[in-house]
Amino acid sequence: MRVLVVTDIRLYREGVAEALQRLPDVEQATTAATGPAAVLTARRVEHDVVLLDMTLPDSARTVRSLLVTRPNLKIVALGVPEEGPELVLAAEAGVSGYVPREATLTDLGEALRCALRGEAPCSPRVAAGLLRHIALQARSRTAADVPSVLTRREREVLRLLQTGLSNKEIARALDLRLSTVKNHVHSVLTKYGAAGRAEIVSAGTRRA
Repeated sequence: MRVLVVTDIRLYREGVAEALQRLPDVEQATTAATGPAAVLTARRVEHDVVLLDMTLPDSARTVRSLLVTRPNLKIVALGVPEEGPELVLAAEAGVSGYVPREATLTDLGEALRCALRGEAPCSPRVAAGLLRHIALQARSRTAADVPSVLTRREREVLRLLQTGLSNKEIARALDLRLSTVKNHVHSVLTKYGAAGRAEIVSAGTRRA
């Protein structure tokens, strides 16, 4: 594999590149000191994997630029804390995996191979941090969407739908005309983009 090592610490990037070059499956290990230099290098030379120091300025932008230049490029992040906003920022930018600060050369080589195979090398703490972020995002979207999606009456209709009542039974329970209940059901269906009554109930179970 052909690897591009990107960090502004010259001693570190040259040392890592030299160490990688000694691995039997590394065909070439080149270096770049900045994000823009890495993008220029990637345009000239077709690499398989980039090891990118995420403490560099505009590192997330560098990830996106590299992927525009080489869409199939695998980018492994280096220097990212195992939890916190930097971790999420790197994932959103499009990195393929993470190498912890305490990683050995053996760990680094395996992480690059995993990324090349389409896997996402990362520690259990990194995986847990990303899953927590996804869960928090889902909860915040749900909390933000519910008040603006349904009116008070539509919520009442939806709750009764969830219990399995028919439109006629809902009309009697809420002392409404059948036509009014049908309109509310149709409105709920439209707001949720549901294809039918069963999907409305399912959507209500998730969002209400």
